[in-house]
Amino acid sequence: MTSWLHRFSTPTSPGNPAGPRVAVKDAIDVAGVPTTAGCPAVGDHAEPAATDAPVVARVRAGGGTIVGKTNLTELCRPPDGVNPWTGTARNPLDRKLVPGGSSSGSGVVVAAGEADLAIATDTGGSSRIPAACCGVAGLKTTAGRLPLDGVFPYAPSLDVVGVLAREVEGLTQAMGMLEPGFVATPYEGRIGRLRLPEITTDPVVDQAVDDALARSGYEVVDVPLTGWLRAGVAAGLVITAEGHAAHRHLLDGGRMSDRVREWIERGKYLDDELIADSRQLGREFRALLDTKLAKYGMLALPTLVSLPPRLGEESRFEFPALTAPLNLTGHPAVAVPVPLASSPVPASVQLIGPHNAEGRLLSAASALPGL
Repeated sequence: MTSWLHRFSTPTSPGNPAGPRVAVKDAIDVAGVPTTAGCPAVGDHAEPAATDAPVVARVRAGGGTIVGKTNLTELCRPPDGVNPWTGTARNPLDRKLVPGGSSSGSGVVVAAGEADLAIATDTGGSSRIPAACCGVAGLKTTAGRLPLDGVFPYAPSLDVVGVLAREVEGLTQAMGMLEPGFVATPYEGRIGRLRLPEITTDPVVDQAVDDALARSGYEVVDVPLTGWLRAGVAAGLVITAEGHAAHRHLLDGGRMSDRVREWIERGKYLDDELIADSRQLGREFRALLDTKLAKYGMLALPTLVSLPPRLGEESRFEFPALTAPLNLTGHPAVAVPVPLASSPVPASVQLIGPHNAEGRLLSAASALPGL
């Protein structure tokens, strides 16, 4: 089955019989299993990991049972979920739709009920995008909050560990294992509904987000914001530059798809001044979001610009348009499915919180209407 790269018929640790079944993205080390990053350029030479990544060790210590390693797109890169080498994980909501990436298998196994939780990564939306495509919840943690040791690098200054679960309560459970003592803390403030004049979103999705926020019980205030598009471009430039530095050694004879090879090669044309400017823009945009968060407490917008596209139509879809700026700024964000009356596929709302405010962020997210 293409949602799993390594499914363990016998769990790798007994865990707690009453604890959750946890899947791990195959970009994170699990002792005794090779980490392939979904790409032959890595997998052809991968040896079994000697030890668990710290985030995996924490899950085991917290009572979780590791049940397998999930499929992903090559080198954690394409955001559509399509992988020509390992197969494309099929979206349980509709097999004709993309599953989203790069943590495609993570979203699929949670949506299909084959795992309770999934530990993944997020560099430009890699946890939130498949969560939105597959109708589950996904959390991008604050930059630097969880250790990246034993995690395959893509763009190290933007990489974070992410979590997926069917509902927000599962994300809170996962954070409790990843960070002992973590609890969701009550949130009693307002929510600022971001309106982005530079980004075109499907009115149907916008309306679903607005309806869900209206039913949350929180006061919701419209907040116009410019600069999101520039921040997304800056995030893309930093990812391209750091991705080239991290993966250029794989170009020499390594097997990979042409599109991923081309993405890596683009990074060599970016000069240091351009990247320095992009990082500065990121610092300025972080300060802008911090100002809005100080005033409104939480911010909200859709996770995707529209419902997920069909397989074969993904090349025209801007998957990270609403997610990547938050990797540049480091803010935590959670994607939550919300009802869409006109479609069996739900929309997804993205909530943004201050740095290291995951407890309040998950509390606010849990107030959104469920499916």
